Amino acid sequence: MGSFRNYRFPFIVGIFLLIALAFFSFRASRGPMTQPAGRWFLEVIGPMQRGVTSLSDWTNSIWRRYFALVQAAEDNERLHKQVARLHQQLVDLEELKQANLRLKELLNFKRTITYPIVAAEVVGNDPTSHFRTVIVDKGASAGVQTLMPVVCAQGVVGRVIWTSPHYAKLLLLIDPNSAVDVLVQRSRARGIVEGQAGGRLNLKYVIHTEEVAVGDRVITSGAAGVFPKGVLVGTVSSVKKEKAGAFQQITVKPAVDFDRVEEVLVILHRRQLD
Repeated sequence: MGSFRNYRFPFIVGIFLLIALAFFSFRASRGPMTQPAGRWFLEVIGPMQRGVTSLSDWTNSIWRRYFALVQAAEDNERLHKQVARLHQQLVDLEELKQANLRLKELLNFKRTITYPIVAAEVVGNDPTSHFRTVIVDKGASAGVQTLMPVVCAQGVVGRVIWTSPHYAKLLLLIDPNSAVDVLVQRSRARGIVEGQAGGRLNLKYVIHTEEVAVGDRVITSGAAGVFPKGVLVGTVSSVKKEKAGAFQQITVKPAVDFDRVEEVLVILHRRQLD
């Protein structure tokens, strides 16, 4: 009863309006209203009718906007997915393009080597910082053996140090345990390139009388037949001639970017270390 008392007045007003509307509709169906009561009802009910119509229009507008927002959200999500799919397709196409370019360079370089070779893909790096090594996806079943030299289109990569039937581990040229017999291409000065920390190379055992300058190319000498002669090792980046000592202090920048090596060529020819 308490609740009814609270809403009694609006309830009575609503009943009154319904009766008035019913009466107005009944009178309208019987012809024009000429009585003062009819005109009074019309005057009272007109604004009410307008309010009801406006409320109905507003409600319909809200619903239309709500459904429009829902549809827009669905369309937006669908477009986001489509954009992401197209973006991934572009990434895949660019990756394929870059792989084709690398393989083309590797194929062109392969034609310059007279020894039998096998192409391999780098599938892993040494997880520690003690050695600079990588793992490739070709092993003993493909003819790969320890001590075989490894190159890429840019130059010398390193040597095979371990093999399994389907994989091999390579010791990179920049590892401190690596050494290759080389020539300075311009002056024919001979020395040994050894890896050092920081990804650089030391060119050792070049005597003071030899002419070496910054920018000179360093290539493999072919000594002992480990690497084919003339494969690029790097470029001289610094030269120091100390008064004490018989040899120059020479630093070489590797030709290969070892952080970006993805495909290599293993030369299927093994000899003793240089």
